[in-house]
Amino acid sequence: MLIDTTAQIGPATVLALDGDRVRISIGEGEVWAAMALAFPYRPEPGDTVLAAGQEEAWYVIGVLKGRGVSSFVAPADLELRAPNGSIGLFAAEGVRIEAPEVELRADRLELAARSVFERFVRAYRRVAEAFHLRAGSVRTVVDESWDVRAGRITERATGDVRIDGEKIHLG
Repeated sequence: MLIDTTAQIGPATVLALDGDRVRISIGEGEVWAAMALAFPYRPEPGDTVLAAGQEEAWYVIGVLKGRGVSSFVAPADLELRAPNGSIGLFAAEGVRIEAPEVELRADRLELAARSVFERFVRAYRRVAEAFHLRAGSVRTVVDESWDVRAGRITERATGDVRIDGEKIHLG
């Protein structure tokens, strides 16, 4: 007696999820399949996956077009290391970091952006040597008071200088 053990492999559409199983549409029918990927992925209905199987034993072995989430969870600390190279993070829609504390250490830090928005309750900046700012224009709005202390202050203008205040104390 011969038993047909021909397995099928091909694209399938995710229809539904139930725990670790996914309902997929493959060919003319629908079957339940187990996730068998080398990385953690939670498919979404409508994803196109690569499925392999026969009869009632089906497995999702790849993601061809997905919108689901890959979530790597570590029970404690997690380190990403590239001792002989670099680490790149690339995303089409954004990168988000959430933590009670974030610390960056580098010999050189370079930020390049079209726009920067910063919002703080309190901010402190300490520069040991020199702080240089080159800008097309600078506008500072302070709600309460502005206190500047320096060993020497030099201000130069190629045009007019205006000082407007209820009282101006010199000396």
